[in-house]
Amino acid sequence: MQSAFWPSAKKGLIWSVPVLLGCAPIGMAYGLLSRQAGIGVWHTLAMSLFIFAGSSQFVAVSMLQNGMGAPAIIGSVFIVNFRHVLMSASLSPYLTPWKTAWRVALGGMLTDESFALHSLHFSGGDTDPIAALTLNMAMYVVWSTTGVVGYYLGALINRPEVFGLDFALPAMFIALLFPYCVKSSSILAALSGGVVSVALHVAGVGSWAAFIGGLAGATAGVFLKDDMEVKAK
Repeated sequence: MQSAFWPSAKKGLIWSVPVLLGCAPIGMAYGLLSRQAGIGVWHTLAMSLFIFAGSSQFVAVSMLQNGMGAPAIIGSVFIVNFRHVLMSASLSPYLTPWKTAWRVALGGMLTDESFALHSLHFSGGDTDPIAALTLNMAMYVVWSTTGVVGYYLGALINRPEVFGLDFALPAMFIALLFPYCVKSSSILAALSGGVVSVALHVAGVGSWAAFIGGLAGATAGVFLKDDMEVKAK
């Protein structure tokens, strides 16, 4: 068992390197903003341990800073995180051979970043549960730890945007998207989503720009894929 475990765990750690490089500065930014919002270090850590969802934690911190009540915060976090249900459903066909406990563990610790990597590896035929769960655990530990580090750095850093921390999240998602852009249809779909998102942002649509851009890119991907398949036949 030991000889089978460590190679898989090592593979999972190697898989996690790209997302950890992006996860760490975002985690520190979260801790820094949490401190600025007047939230204690233990509550900052607890949010990472029990919610473990970067976008939702940023939303919660902002709402707490603005004096919003618990029902509004819980409802907002639920809506923001509901996409995880769809992500889990997307991966479930690959997990049929897995033990139930492993499937629950993967779904409970799924993030946007790990979903992107799992989709890439699972679709390529590598559904090693130890490697996948190691990747998730590495993200969990680094995210929780860097949140605390960022909290204490908040005493020294008042403007995190000066260090480019605000660009860490989009940079990481661009890196995660890159491996999928291997066909003309996927490249055009990615460009479609990016153009729509940027155009709407410039037009003043606000945070909805990214959502609509993503929807436009996904829709374009469906039609472009079908068109390519028809031409191939």
